[in-house]
Amino acid sequence: MLEQQVELTRLVLDHRTDMQQHLIARVLPHLGEAERSAVRELIEILDEEDGITPDLAYNLDTVLAEIRMAIAAGTTAKQVAIPGAQLIGCAEAFDTRKSVTPAAEALQAALPAVEQLYQAVRNALNFAEAVKLSLRMFDEG
Repeated sequence: MLEQQVELTRLVLDHRTDMQQHLIARVLPHLGEAERSAVRELIEILDEEDGITPDLAYNLDTVLAEIRMAIAAGTTAKQVAIPGAQLIGCAEAFDTRKSVTPAAEALQAALPAVEQLYQAVRNALNFAEAVKLSLRMFDEG
């Protein structure tokens, strides 16, 4: 059990390494001012705290939501008519073409690293909670 907790903690540490720089260089420049405050708060937490806490998970989740909303805002879809020569069995059909702004594209590229850290933090917290509940069951039984 201890080995599993150590491995989960190691994963968090691996993903946490350079996350501040990742957020500063690859996320902040592509967000609006309102969204930047959540990222700045996460950067501050990463700088000041070294624990794996529910607050860290909450802040990561908030930043992920801000990134995803910015990606959605920078992505547009438009209907494009398919040429009649390519149609079989219908008079008209449309294809959807998505266009992504450079900022949304950059955020899409930056998103996986933040998602991986969030998942590693959640896994470590969930395992710790399971251990705590198991120990409580032994004490009560």
